[in-house]
Amino acid sequence: MKTIILNEKNLSIVQQNSEPAVMALGFFDGVHKGHQQVILAARKKAQKKGLKLAVMSFFPHPKTVFSNEEVDYLMPMEKKGESFRSLGVDLFYIVDFTKSFAALQPRQFVQQYLVGLQVQYAVAGFDYTYGTKGAGTIDTIESDSEGKIKVDVVKRFAISGEKVSSTCIRKKLKQGYVEEVTALLGKPYSIQYSMKHGLHVYYTLPERGEYYVTILVGKRAISQKIYVKNERYITFHHDLNIEDCSIYFHQRATQKYQEIS
Repeated sequence: MKTIILNEKNLSIVQQNSEPAVMALGFFDGVHKGHQQVILAARKKAQKKGLKLAVMSFFPHPKTVFSNEEVDYLMPMEKKGESFRSLGVDLFYIVDFTKSFAALQPRQFVQQYLVGLQVQYAVAGFDYTYGTKGAGTIDTIESDSEGKIKVDVVKRFAISGEKVSSTCIRKKLKQGYVEEVTALLGKPYSIQYSMKHGLHVYYTLPERGEYYVTILVGKRAISQKIYVKNERYITFHHDLNIEDCSIYFHQRATQKYQEIS
């Protein structure tokens, strides 16, 4: 998979070197089951048409650009890329989200960032929007492209009647419902953690409390309980004598706050 950082300065160069593709569109934080539906639909189309499978995402989150709000990211871009690679993505476009990019009129975005990149088919969720103030929708891409791009719309994806979304997953993490998060992601939620510095950037810890987890250090997997102290730090019940690790959350062990020294 080729990862391409895209901004106003290199747009014309990237356009010149682009390849005909089917493009999946979205922010894709967490690459949850709903996102997977979009990417798999795009992959099916790409295979049928003999085109490259591309994904376009954005960084940073729009909230940080417009309001300086901190965003509880579910994963950093490199992990997002690993998920895309496992789903068969050929091209991963990361657009630098700036105020000037956000100010593009819908037609400008489609012409410059889709038509200009040789996108022949666009695939997105039913609620995808683009352009200034989200004025463009998945239903306007074809007209904004002057008929050059055909569109496939992925319907609302829900589990137990609840729409699967990154916002929903963040909410459930804040409530400590890690088992429900597993169902939405299709796998346990995982983070990268440093014993010295705490949580790596662009991850979110679940609500304070005890959890059953698997700790992955290289090829070694360790099952134990940990205690989430706050938004950055964890207490381990056993000294692991390690630096960095991956932690997979399976189940909450405590339903109420329980202080652990």
